[in-house]
Amino acid sequence: MLDTLNLHNVKTLLISARNSLNSQLTLNRTKSLKYSESQYFDLISFLSLFNSCAEDGSNTMNIIDDVPSGDALLQQLKKLEFRDVNLQFEELFIKQFHKLFPKTKKKKKKYKAIIIIDAHEQETYSKEKRISKAIRGGKHKNGTNFFFKYLTMQVMIKDKIITLGVRFYSREDQQRELVDELIKYAQKHIKIEVVLLDRGFRDASLLNNLEYREAPLLMPCIKDAKAEKCFEELRNKQFKTKRFIITNNKKEGINVTLLMIRLSNNKEVGFYTTLSGTWFHSAKYYLELYKKRWNIETGYRLQNMFLPKTTSIEKVVRFFYFCYAVAMHNLWLIIKKTIAVGSCFTVLMMKIVLVLFWITTHLPKHW
Repeated sequence: MLDTLNLHNVKTLLISARNSLNSQLTLNRTKSLKYSESQYFDLISFLSLFNSCAEDGSNTMNIIDDVPSGDALLQQLKKLEFRDVNLQFEELFIKQFHKLFPKTKKKKKKYKAIIIIDAHEQETYSKEKRISKAIRGGKHKNGTNFFFKYLTMQVMIKDKIITLGVRFYSREDQQRELVDELIKYAQKHIKIEVVLLDRGFRDASLLNNLEYREAPLLMPCIKDAKAEKCFEELRNKQFKTKRFIITNNKKEGINVTLLMIRLSNNKEVGFYTTLSGTWFHSAKYYLELYKKRWNIETGYRLQNMFLPKTTSIEKVVRFFYFCYAVAMHNLWLIIKKTIAVGSCFTVLMMKIVLVLFWITTHLPKHW
């Protein structure tokens, strides 16, 4: 466990960091009546730490403190302009990025970085799932085919990783356009070494955009009939490369290199890439490179530990809560990588420290 001194330092650091996070966000209220904006953000932090919905969280907090009701919080969030929320969190994520990589501040240095982009789904069972523009269809999971979707972009520099961008993926959005937005955004702050994608991003238009942005990609191949024919050339070899063209229904195409690899268990795997000089590297290099993408799956599990619950289908509410969870997860990553807090400083430890601090500072004196 953390010793007493470290725990005290961690508590002080966490409170300061959380307050700093909240102070960089605003509800853009025109009037401050019974409750201040900071009280609303205290409630949001509480919901984040307990994965609670607004009503339950408010009722719990009101046992020992006077806080806004859950309905009042949701009304405040619904009044926000979606574009303003996006800009607020974009600025916050950049400040968190600079905190983790101080030399990038004021553009003093642009690091080479691995970019990991993925789609994240939240199941919904709403009666309006078929008509809401905020909800998309998808593969059946946990009793539903409908989801709120987000695209997230993580930046990895050496052994440090942080989420730099989030996009809400509504029914009206095109995935290729959102990915292009994220890539342009990333290039303002880092030099892209490679973009790691999963199979769901195989779209010639999207990949052409990456090539135009000079952002090399690496993603698993889809072993359709065309790819299977190429794999016949692998025979008993361990590794082989071949030029390959990916096309779409609009007859758009992009030239990639197909990497064909035979694993030690004799299983065949393949990747598409636009990285140059593929003959300089072994199969192991590409397998190890793509493994770095697994960080985003771990990130989702940890981000979900900070996600407030809601049944609201309002786009702005869902987006605000999701981005807040991402910001809290970023906060944990920053502390873990920049401060000597020990290996036991888990997300759960962070939540426990913040919860205990809240309880001890809000209890009435007679308790």
